Amino acid sequence: MKYITSKKRLILLIVLAVLIGGFAYFAYYVSDYSHADNTALAALSSTGSYNVVDNSNSITFTPTVNKSSIGIIFYPGALVQPEAYSIIAFKLAMNGYTIIIVKMPFNLAIFGTNKADDVIAQHPEISTWVIGGHSLGGVFASDYAVNNQDKIKGVIYLAAYPNTNASNATFKALSIRGSLDGLATSTQISDNLNKFPANTTFITITGGNHANFGNYGVQKGDNNSTITKQEQQNLTVNYILAFLKNLNK
Repeated sequence: MKYITSKKRLILLIVLAVLIGGFAYFAYYVSDYSHADNTALAALSSTGSYNVVDNSNSITFTPTVNKSSIGIIFYPGALVQPEAYSIIAFKLAMNGYTIIIVKMPFNLAIFGTNKADDVIAQHPEISTWVIGGHSLGGVFASDYAVNNQDKIKGVIYLAAYPNTNASNATFKALSIRGSLDGLATSTQISDNLNKFPANTTFITITGGNHANFGNYGVQKGDNNSTITKQEQQNLTVNYILAFLKNLNK
């Protein structure tokens, strides 16, 4: 009996060590995230054109003039500080669109796929919703849209593609990637082409890369862009504005 007890104790100690090691690795992994640069942080202040509310759950840019009834929910890329997407957000707000950047647990959208439910519930003044995201944020934004087609009218994929088949979805979609993207490559997009909604507009920004959609520095595995971050973001905003303009047609 003593032998059996000792063996069980050893197994428990091994299991405990594995769990502790796993938790330690996860804590290290999620703590090593990309931070927003000073340009992005400076864009978090309200202006005469829009108000910014930054709380523990989200960052909301609300237009003060010419406010559209269309709202945009945005899921950040994996391990990227949500503030990094404030440049694209404020430019959309200046054009009349309310945009809510969702803050994810551990900066990973996989742990907050359904956070859009709370956003929608908190904004009854918005009648039409578009959801989008960058990289893995776009993947899980798409998952939410597929499972909530009664709530979502459009999906924006920035350097992203559907994980769940969305080919029969009722919503429209916009896919934008940079030609030099080293993470969401043209091959990956092609391999998942049959999963995109039937009504998807595909845009490739010549000279753009993966990280230029946000303001968080260089990303490992990405290629250097041949256009500036500002140029890529301005083009992205213009493509999104065209998509939103034709959303209900």
